[in-house]
Amino acid sequence: MRRFYQESWQGIPFTSFSHISFFHLAEPKFYAIFYEELFRRYKSWDDLPSVWRENKRTDAKWLIGQLRAKLAQESGQRTEPVRVLSIGSGVGYMEKILLEEMPELELHVNEPSTVGMKWLREYIPSDRIYIGLPPACLPSDVQYDMIYLSTVDYGIPTREFQHLLWELRAQLAPGGELVLLSASLLEEDSFIGSFVNAIKIGIRTVLHHLGIRKQQFWGWRRTQDEYRDLFKEAGFIKVKDGWLEDGFETYWIRGQ
Repeated sequence: MRRFYQESWQGIPFTSFSHISFFHLAEPKFYAIFYEELFRRYKSWDDLPSVWRENKRTDAKWLIGQLRAKLAQESGQRTEPVRVLSIGSGVGYMEKILLEEMPELELHVNEPSTVGMKWLREYIPSDRIYIGLPPACLPSDVQYDMIYLSTVDYGIPTREFQHLLWELRAQLAPGGELVLLSASLLEEDSFIGSFVNAIKIGIRTVLHHLGIRKQQFWGWRRTQDEYRDLFKEAGFIKVKDGWLEDGFETYWIRGQ
């Protein structure tokens, strides 16, 4: 596991809208201010970078394929709606695609700040929107056929992440699965790699404090083995993983 840093997101430099910290993770307030700036610059999903949108569209369609394959294996007639929960929905573009491709879906969404829900509120009823940090903000009496986390795991400390996975597993319907998509996979974690990374962090620290290159501590990169261990420690017994051909080689891992 290694720390990593960000200077901008969606083409928006962090120094243009907020105080940033080299040592502390971005908090919900940071994201609220960021989304205010994003909505000031972009008026709709179509204004966001096309490469990013294509990546998210591909990932959303892959999720739909996994969900439909799972439903096809069910025996008997379903009486409950197909229910899915998105953890950390962001601007909600993937969720928009999910509903366009599968309009019968009962989609529930979560985001730490209500500001980021601006566009998505037109698509999802307010009683299916959960604002805050999960699992505390989620209703305990609702079960899901699928729960997914798309590129949000990097910002969750390991102990909290394991607890979250454990709690989310308890909210899966029988046969349901949790899917995680990660854009922060650490391909290997050798001694030499860790040593070089420590030197780079030292250099970044100096540049940050000199004001030459301000960076926000963004989270952690984890190895494939670390992801697998997290899922197993959270009680998942059927764990599979791989990569998506979405232009970004997004890593996925899922469990039941």
